Amino acid sequence: MTAWQRVRTPLREAEVLAQAAECSRQGRGLLVLSAPGDGATRFASDVATRLRISGHQVVRRDDLDRTDAATPLAAPPNALLIASSRVGASVHPDIARAVAARTRTVTVPALPRAETADVVCRAIGHPPSARLIEALWRCGHGNLTATRLGYEEFHRRGWVVVSHGHAHLTVPVRQALEAVVASPSLWAGPDDQALLTAPAIEPRLTLSDMIGLHGAAAAQRLLDRGLLRVRRDAGGDGPLSVHPPLLADVLRTRCVAPRLGDELQAMAGLPGAAGRLPTLTWWMLSQGRSVAPDAAVSAARRAYSVHDYLAGVQVTDAALQQRPSLDARHRAALLLTQGQCLRMLERLGEADVSLSAASALIAASTPSAPSAPSAPSAGSIEAALSGEIAAARADLAHYRDRAPERALALLTEAEQTAARAGDEVQRSLLAALAVLHLSYAGRFREAVERRLALAHDPPGPLAQRIDALHAVALDTLGRGDEATVMLGRLDRRAESAPAGEWATEEHLSARFVVVLHSEGVAALARELPRFAAVDGDDRIRIDHGMRCLADAELALEIGDVARALASAEDARNTIERDGPEDYLARALSLCALAMASQGHAAEARTHLARLRALPGATNAAVGPDTRAAVAGTLTALGDSAGALAVCRELAAEGLTGAALRGAVTGVLRRNPELCAFAAELTITGAVPLLVQSLARAVLAPSGREALRTGRDAAAAGQFALAHAAATLARDQAAAGSAPHGEATRLMSAAAGYMRGSAVEVQPTAASLTRRESQVAELMSRGMTNTEIAQRLQLSKRTVEGHINRLYRKTTPGSAPLTP
Repeated sequence: MTAWQRVRTPLREAEVLAQAAECSRQGRGLLVLSAPGDGATRFASDVATRLRISGHQVVRRDDLDRTDAATPLAAPPNALLIASSRVGASVHPDIARAVAARTRTVTVPALPRAETADVVCRAIGHPPSARLIEALWRCGHGNLTATRLGYEEFHRRGWVVVSHGHAHLTVPVRQALEAVVASPSLWAGPDDQALLTAPAIEPRLTLSDMIGLHGAAAAQRLLDRGLLRVRRDAGGDGPLSVHPPLLADVLRTRCVAPRLGDELQAMAGLPGAAGRLPTLTWWMLSQGRSVAPDAAVSAARRAYSVHDYLAGVQVTDAALQQRPSLDARHRAALLLTQGQCLRMLERLGEADVSLSAASALIAASTPSAPSAPSAPSAGSIEAALSGEIAAARADLAHYRDRAPERALALLTEAEQTAARAGDEVQRSLLAALAVLHLSYAGRFREAVERRLALAHDPPGPLAQRIDALHAVALDTLGRGDEATVMLGRLDRRAESAPAGEWATEEHLSARFVVVLHSEGVAALARELPRFAAVDGDDRIRIDHGMRCLADAELALEIGDVARALASAEDARNTIERDGPEDYLARALSLCALAMASQGHAAEARTHLARLRALPGATNAAVGPDTRAAVAGTLTALGDSAGALAVCRELAAEGLTGAALRGAVTGVLRRNPELCAFAAELTITGAVPLLVQSLARAVLAPSGREALRTGRDAAAAGQFALAHAAATLARDQAAAGSAPHGEATRLMSAAAGYMRGSAVEVQPTAASLTRRESQVAELMSRGMTNTEIAQRLQLSKRTVEGHINRLYRKTTPGSAPLTP
């Protein structure tokens, strides 16, 4: 089925259980509040159901804000009252007093992205693809009503198809979003709709602007009701967003002339509005109104900085057409931003024309001097603009060529020009940009050398990007401990930055890569709140295909090959249609590795052939890890000599971390040549050292070392590694011995996380009960019987009984195998 069905199981299950337990303990009911459509009624229903299952008498009351005083609560004194209401909405005083006397209050936020995906999966019966989740997230940002309406519209139009077990959206995200129509009354009344129209039209309005337009009381009411959200910066103000986004889309679509003109005219009276507000600036320019050149440039750059590239193009087009008398500097600045926006919209030819025109304008307007024939004067605005243009042209060249050589040549030429002009600041900036391009090409050893050779640290945002990629470089070079230190330095620097500015795409990517590769899956799980915190931030652009790549890599580390293949195929399909193209090779490599691990040799070879046919396939920041995945695929296909050759090439380039990751498949499969290669590498990081430990245990058999490695790997969440180490320990231990039994139990615990591998990973014994599996998992972490009893709230004797049954089930010959 693909039609939306009611989800019968609880949403937010952990929170539901916690609130139900607290109601039972206190003997008091619960009032659940949320923004309209965020799920207060559903949460209250789930809590009430849980309490009824526990034997409590429960009375339900929903929509208290729409209940008049004449409607009695009619709740018996010994019953628990579970009620819901819209947050910030007025409730009749008599009802409010009666409810407050019998309940405590909890406010339910919108669902985070991951939980939204889970709800969609349960509602439609199939895992949703990355493109489908992206469209639904942009409809609702976790608002259940908007998410359901968006899906139902996609389904009604026939845009949702099920293929290979996943539900896919067959049209681009933008097209899908433009088709969704809903009544704004689902979330807001007429008065609130009128107030919300301004931030719907101009997403860059700030809280101060809203107060200036409609007054503090009205703005506060919308915030209290959860219909308006503010991202506060260090000054206590910030851009607004309408919640859910679908409401903003509907209000924006419905606002046509003359209402649109009235709204924008009111915004024009705000302090410094032209330049701060891209939509308003574009409207003023298109209406022939006076806009200062600096304001037009500022508005275009603001649109580009928040990834609103269409708005950036609109502003620059209007400014260039309406102001033909612009001086060369302002015209060049507009052409620069226009080119940057066009490049992000994949209109590469137009971007090249704009950037070339900007470069020619700056060159023509620069006074000639014998010592520096075409060099802008040191420290001038033109010098800075010249550097920005060179950087943008380098970005475009790198993207078009899938290689950094032409980009580096452009930067070197600009750096030499700056040096001749004596502009040391500009020269250092261009040298830093060269480091960035080397990192984006995966040439990490050279990037690290140049980063250390920089005479001056680049300015704030650029320094953050470079240092984040520096952490990735150190990880790829096998210097995991140094990479972790670099992440800590970035975090400390972020503490003094304006709220939210610490989070860039590079910073988040570095955190994912370094923590996963150096510390393991369990450590990465503790970092998830950092990633979830930016899901609604329009300054951070994480493409939906990239999320799938991360899921695939994470699943491979765990050993869940089936999930890895599903995520990698989703990433491949998404990136082929929606980009970014420079990550397609990575998606193909992960598909090939997962397919080979499942024994699908022909499909794996097909993907390898596609990868090799791509121009500049490994000229990317993920290039070394793409090559490592190729080595793992070759190992799984039986070509260990080819895999070893790839690993040695990586090591010869100094990419020791990637080389070890390329050898992991061989270590897990006890390939002696790859184990010997891995054991000899010089590397740091907890997970790489565990891989080396297993490799050495294979080469010089040591059941004790293998068992220790297995325990440590399980604690780190590296269950594929834990299973391989436990299997080695079991094979080297005497049947019936304590080490043999412990290794077998560790295998069973690790196998519970692993699916789909062609290598046998299922327990070689009778099936375990849920409680036995829990005990086995805790044992795999090295916990004592007393600690296990405390964790599971059981007696020590009960735990010992479970362990005895585990031993009987996991000792060969003592129990029949599960059919």
